[in-house]
Amino acid sequence: MKAKTALARKTPSGGLPKRKPASRNGRGGVRRGDTTRLSILDAAERCFGEAGFDGVSLRTITEVAGVDLALANYHFGTKDNLLREVIARRARIVHDERIRALEEARRAAGARSPSVEAIVTAFLEPLLRRLINGEQGWQPYANLVSQLDISPKFTGLTGDVLDPTALHFINALRLALPKVPPRAIYWGYMFLLGSMVQVMSATGRIERLSHGLCKSEDIQSALRELVPFVSGGLKALGAAPR
Repeated sequence: MKAKTALARKTPSGGLPKRKPASRNGRGGVRRGDTTRLSILDAAERCFGEAGFDGVSLRTITEVAGVDLALANYHFGTKDNLLREVIARRARIVHDERIRALEEARRAAGARSPSVEAIVTAFLEPLLRRLINGEQGWQPYANLVSQLDISPKFTGLTGDVLDPTALHFINALRLALPKVPPRAIYWGYMFLLGSMVQVMSATGRIERLSHGLCKSEDIQSALRELVPFVSGGLKALGAAPR
């Protein structure tokens, strides 16, 4: 997917798959099919997050969801499609919040471009804040993204879901760092993404390395350190010899 205008300062109106409005019966309640679909998504998110995509079958997911295997096939068709919908469900929420945060940063900056720190914060905070607050369902989602982020299959399945957000922030960084070559901005975005995934993975390694001084679950502290770290690296790209 290519950005049509690399430096356009506008919020994309499309790109992510549209949310489907909940179907309702004649009494105004959510239909049974919608409840079943949600149960399968919740179960798949937990199972994929704990065992990985290849470590769990559709049958296991439907057993956890308490529904027949045929219903998973009916609603999603394949396990690949189910994975894509699991990612897309929360990616839509994060995308909307990131875009709102970026637009707020633009309004605060006035005629100037937002600072690199403001752009990085707008990207990181919407997702990491949900982990900090312990909101239900978000840790399994973070585990899943952390496991699959480097998989070509995963990026192929979810590119149309995740790429619009990525390109929007890449364009914002190009505006904020006009002297940095475009290819360096793209690499810089990948370094930003990789740092975020490392924080979300919460492997416990930092406890061992720091002898308990740092905690994997202390995402608030990680976010506080991550923003200046990534921002400094992005700004340094402009000073690096070519």
